[in-house]
Amino acid sequence: MANNVDSRHDSLPEHAIYSKFPATIDEQLSILAARGMIIDDLPSAKRFLSENYFHRFLSYSVPFFRSVSANVSKFYLDGVKFSDVINIYEFDSKLRLLLLDAIEKIEISIKTQFINLSAKYGAHFYLSHKLFRDHKLLNDSIERLQYQMRASNDLLVNEYFAKYDNPNLPPVWVAMELLSIGQMAKWLLNLKRDEDRQTVARHYHLHYSILRAVIDNLTLIRNYSAHHARIWNRHYDFAECVCDSNNELIKDTLCISDGRIYRVLILIAYILRCIGGDKEFVMNLFDIIHKYQIDVKQMGFPDDWQAKFHGILDLAI
Repeated sequence: MANNVDSRHDSLPEHAIYSKFPATIDEQLSILAARGMIIDDLPSAKRFLSENYFHRFLSYSVPFFRSVSANVSKFYLDGVKFSDVINIYEFDSKLRLLLLDAIEKIEISIKTQFINLSAKYGAHFYLSHKLFRDHKLLNDSIERLQYQMRASNDLLVNEYFAKYDNPNLPPVWVAMELLSIGQMAKWLLNLKRDEDRQTVARHYHLHYSILRAVIDNLTLIRNYSAHHARIWNRHYDFAECVCDSNNELIKDTLCISDGRIYRVLILIAYILRCIGGDKEFVMNLFDIIHKYQIDVKQMGFPDDWQAKFHGILDLAI
């Protein structure tokens, strides 16, 4: 195997060899200072970098660069402090926790609407090839579920297999307990009949394409969160949404060209409102933005963002 790797490298164009050694914490701080950052609390900065690797810190400092061009040295804006970046870092951590709590509520709700299709098609409809478009995708999803069930010690799964051996998987309301939002979405997106997909989306007064985009972006956020990755100013995709909603606020939100997290947050607040959620998500979002004095324009927020969120809370659904 080693010879094959060597021969593959021999066939590639010649490139420079990476030979940099990892910088010590003192060297890391010197790099930041040389780029114009003020190290306003040296002991605190050293403690932080001793527990958080340097390039993670750098990713949070990007909004403070004079330029992010690959061909321009990354110097910081005048007056930028180490603590400014820590402030963003801590805000992002709080935002992840807030979103994970919201995602849990939305995930359970969407799973419930999918399970409710069993009233039409039966308890094991999720295994029926005639109800799904892509049979290979369905088979892959079933195989993944079978693997998870073998590895699981879930009480309901064990009870099913203790009593039954046909069908060889439990009813949909048991199966859903083991699926992540991303796995569940594969079943939902693969439904053959548009009316079935729309039945799920209609619960939230949304076109199916919007619900699909929400699920895709919540899956991304959950994956980012699982790896403690930055989420606060990333870009999220709603490019293929068909907005036939009667809600002007949702239409306006989807028409915003800025792809950062504002649209996701508005739609989370909207879906939580649809499923009977209270004001907690929006109020907590307001609180952490205020506490950390966040420049919300870097998250794609419009000037009237507070009125938009209050508009969601005031909706009669």
